[in-house]
Amino acid sequence: MSYEPGMEWLPPTFQDLLYPAGHIFDPGNGSKREAYGTGIITLLGSARSAKTSLAYAIIDTVIRETKRPCSFIGFPDIVMSAMPKHWEGRVFNPKDFEKMLEFKGAVVLCDDTAVSLNARDSMTTESKFMSRLAGIISHRDLTLILTTQSMSGIDLSLTRMTQLAVGIRRMSPGTLKGERANWIHEVINAQEELKAHTKDQNYRDVFYSLYDECICYSWFPDFLNKKIRPKEADMLSKPFGYMSLKELKDRVLRPPRSQRKKKESENDD
Repeated sequence: MSYEPGMEWLPPTFQDLLYPAGHIFDPGNGSKREAYGTGIITLLGSARSAKTSLAYAIIDTVIRETKRPCSFIGFPDIVMSAMPKHWEGRVFNPKDFEKMLEFKGAVVLCDDTAVSLNARDSMTTESKFMSRLAGIISHRDLTLILTTQSMSGIDLSLTRMTQLAVGIRRMSPGTLKGERANWIHEVINAQEELKAHTKDQNYRDVFYSLYDECICYSWFPDFLNKKIRPKEADMLSKPFGYMSLKELKDRVLRPPRSQRKKKESENDD
């Protein structure tokens, strides 16, 4: 039987957002606290730093340890077929950001590729939507897990208007040069901590919890092991690599929303 840890493998700031609101838990120091149950968990790291794998491990823990529904934004349907059996009935796959609001109390994974592919008109429009979203996720008891290659890709309103937890993976030197000034020193310090504690050349066995100021050891579920489930694990690790070319072109090359609405209006006439 594979090892399946409880919520305790995650740092307190993560547990605070992943348990349902009001749940009483021990953050690891023997005291009790009430979970906030809503906010944003940002997983920061360069390409191939296992951000998505860490997100899956978090989702799996939520499914086993809570009754919260989970939602993957915009994942290809074929990839949903690679999900482990015990996720059936707990994971939903809305195609657009707006649909996430329908799942009250959900833990929502927004992979960095999903974020870019769901941009409707421009980055400006996406930022406006995310800014509005930050103000209402607590009213829907939502917890968002955002994977990103730079904090520059996260709208500032999301880091200012809601509870935030940050997990830092390996960052390439080139990526670090483009990091936001108010994050750069913390991210660099995290890289030093990762280097000091890892046994993997790509640091995939650890991540740094920024607001807990501690190194955390990653858990890697068997359903992501390519030796056990070669095809399924590859689909999960690179979900948008399995999107049909037609759908990919539609998402990347679609005209701005304003143009689509104008065309729809003309067709109605």
